Amino acid sequence: MILEIVTSFMFGFILVALLDFLLFIGLKINYFDAYNISEYFNIIFIDNQNIILFIIASLLFGYLMLYSKVSKFFDTFYIILLIAFATTLYSPVGKFVGQNLFMQKNKIFEIGSTKFRGDLLYEGRHHYYIKREQIKSAIRLSKDEVKISK
Repeated sequence: MILEIVTSFMFGFILVALLDFLLFIGLKINYFDAYNISEYFNIIFIDNQNIILFIIASLLFGYLMLYSKVSKFFDTFYIILLIAFATTLYSPVGKFVGQNLFMQKNKIFEIGSTKFRGDLLYEGRHHYYIKREQIKSAIRLSKDEVKISK
């Protein structure tokens, strides 16, 4: 029983990590690089993980793939998921997914006495990345000097 759990987790970890990696590579190439958001891939990847969900998905995927009676069906389902996650490597899809995951539209930013409106593209560890209508790429501002309101 314990061997099955450990084996399920280890195999599932590889399956889920592959999906996760494909998703974040697509986002890095087609969202972060497109807006010139200069965060390292590893930081983006680690900061946006839900470890509980990752562990549960690893156990579930591993068990369904190795020990379930519906493993043949799940094999097909996993291939479909793999293709779906790989579509983020296609520019319009990756940008759309990135916008839905990270972008917060129409926020008001305040730096000292100056207020302006823009879209929050990404909130990093130490910086905000903001997109204004007139500017093509992201503006990088320190979290210490910016206040955000709706």
